[in-house]
Amino acid sequence: MDLSYRQRIGKAVTYMIIISLAALIQNTDGLTLEIGGARCFLLLPVCMIIGIGEDEFWAGMLGLFGGMLWDLTAARHHGFNAVFICLFCFFCAALITYYVRATFLTGFIFSAAEIFAYCLLYWLFFIIFKNMQGSELTLFSFYIPSAIYTIAVTPIVWLCISPVKKALNRPAVPAIKK
Repeated sequence: MDLSYRQRIGKAVTYMIIISLAALIQNTDGLTLEIGGARCFLLLPVCMIIGIGEDEFWAGMLGLFGGMLWDLTAARHHGFNAVFICLFCFFCAALITYYVRATFLTGFIFSAAEIFAYCLLYWLFFIIFKNMQGSELTLFSFYIPSAIYTIAVTPIVWLCISPVKKALNRPAVPAIKK
């Protein structure tokens, strides 16, 4: 894409504002609807959908930014969210750049894979490895319902973000000389 320097900066700032708003909604009590104790991990699909169609480095940096915002509110496990989202966005953007087209279906599949992988790995590393009694049941009582809830929200996130991405990726129209 032939975007001017000013357009690239505007695009970066816009994406960071969108990710910041998603982090604010996700991490502030009362801003998101909890259904049966399940929470929506909004940053996962937001970072993935924004990163799709971008180059690998930029997608990874956007994932790193989103993960760092999530880690700011974490009581423990600092860095897990940043590293996980950064790597997942990087590899999915690389797959889309070289092998797959960036469509709604690929964005949805990659987001769903990211969400399930995140929930499973977080549960395994930070719940099971603590070896607390009854901790294995949290997979079915919290993490899988949260993953399903987040996946159900993913199409809404795509509908909100894709017009913004389309508008930001439009190259500058050169001035017509008379």
